[in-house]
Formats: sequence, C-alpha cells, structure tokens
Amino acid sequence: MRVRIPMAKLPPYTSTPTPTPTPSATPVDHPARSAARDTDGWAVLGPGLVGAYLGAAGGATRVYAGPSGSITSRRAALPAGIREWQPQIGTRPLSTGMPLLVACRAHQTPWRDLPADCLVAQNGIGQPRSVMACFFALDLDNDGVVRAVGPPPRVVLADPGPDWTTILARWRESGITVELSADPRPAQWEKAILNATVGPLCLATGSGMAAVWNDPGQRSLVLRATTEGAAIASACGIAIPVGIEQRATDFFSQVGAHRPSVLRDRGELPWILGHLRNEAARHRIISEALDEIAHLVATRAVDSRDRRPHVVGGEG
Repeated sequence: MRVRIPMAKLPPYTSTPTPTPTPSATPVDHPARSAARDTDGWAVLGPGLVGAYLGAAGGATRVYAGPSGSITSRRAALPAGIREWQPQIGTRPLSTGMPLLVACRAHQTPWRDLPADCLVAQNGIGQPRSVMACFFALDLDNDGVVRAVGPPPRVVLADPGPDWTTILARWRESGITVELSADPRPAQWEKAILNATVGPLCLATGSGMAAVWNDPGQRSLVLRATTEGAAIASACGIAIPVGIEQRATDFFSQVGAHRPSVLRDRGELPWILGHLRNEAARHRIISEALDEIAHLVATRAVDSRDRRPHVVGGEG
C-alpha cells in the first residue's frame, strides 16, 4: 500500500528570474547599502563546503558564518592547486559595501536581508532570486581540505555585473569553468534534478552514492526520475538541453565516494525533490519515479535524534 506524502509549502516559482527580495517580505533598510563599494574585497554568507571552495578560489576577504558559527575549511584543493584563505569573520547586519556570495542553504537564507546585487549559489529551485548552478561534488578530506570529486568544477550564472568581474576571473584562474548565460534557469533546474535522485536514495537506503548508482534497479529509478524532472521543467517553461540522462550518467559514474549534502541537512529536500513534485502536481504530470524516491525517503530515512520517519513534500 502506497503512503500519501504531503507536499511542502514553498515560495511560488516564477517563470522569469526575480532580482528582488521575496514578495512576502519587506526589504530591510541597511545604511551600509548606500556606502561606496569595496573595489577589492568581497564576502561569503555561509562558509560551508560551497562557500569555502568558492571563497578560497576567489580570495574572499570576509565571511558571515552560518548556524555552525565557523568556517568549514580555510584550504581548498582547486584544479590549479591548493589555496588558503584567511577571511575576517563579519557580524550581522550584512554589509553591502562589497559583493556578497550567498552560499548557505535555501531554507537558512535570510532572503529579506540580502542586497539586491548579491550572487546566490545553492541547491534547489523556487528561490526568489536568480541562482548560480554549481556543478561540482565537494567533500572535506582527512586533512581538512575541501575538494571537488568527479568531473571538473563548473558554475553557470547570469552576468552578475562589473563588481564581480575580478572574482569571476579569479575563479577561472583557479581552474573553475565559469559560464555566463542569458538564462541560467535550465542549469539550475538540471542541478536540482540531479540532487533529487541519488542523494535522497542515499538518505533512504543508508548506502553511498557508488552503491546506489551501481545497483541496476536504483540506477533505473534515478534515470526515470531524471526524465520526469526534465518533463516537469519543460511544463514550467524551462528548456533543459536534450541528453540530461547521459549527463546524469556521466556525473554519477564519477562521484561514487561523494557524500551528498542532503545527508548533512535534510532541510534541502523540499527545495529539490519537494518542489519538483509540487510542480508535477500543478501541471498534472505523472512522476512515479520521483514519487517512489520520496516514498522511500519517507518510510526508510529515520532521524537518529527521535527515530521518526522523515517526511518529504508532495501533494498527490
């Protein structure tokens, strides 16, 4: 008997990038926003794996720590070599005298406090800002160095403006491929679709990515869910390039040792798997594979703190 899994309530997805704060919140007026821009320094909000990797690559000078209150790593293994960074620890409210990279997770982001010209790098869809898609799998090694496993690191984003020119150049110099796109939403959705498959199955089964991908039944489920995700994107007006199943195969076959971020924070699930299922229900698209993944997570993934099943979004 199938279990009905309730869907999470998320901010509405809009078909065009939204450059303003979430409509449900009034922006906070910080005097620092009118200050002159720092022509060299820049800041990272949320120096976890993504924030530390991109912060080290671009030489960020300030960080605003997330819930942990600390920087995940001060060393990053980049394609061009090891880089260290020693940023200052900033305090709230956020200063906007310099470019700001938002690298905390979507459900932890203070959307109403963000400057209009910040750059958002996180998993998921449905955010009230344009998002930079990061195609890399990051882990912390035994020496405390954050490094990418699998394919060469790549980011896709809309042109963030002249304040970011030097930072993008530094990322490129570090070996990260930086692709500027007039419409980065297909890349954002493709990354979300990848995040909605193998990672949640790792959470549901307790297996690593290699074990999930090497199991014929689970690999078939992943690829069917990937096809469904592309169909859902198309219904939302997002044209993902043909061949996503092969790109998923190429990616997952190279990142077997990676620990997906959903294992560290299940709060991402509504923004990836939950949002895809919300849109499938809204557009009356059959999403049996995505529903099966959500069902497995809901019935098998048990929170070690209270031993209760974890519930993932879904309306139908």
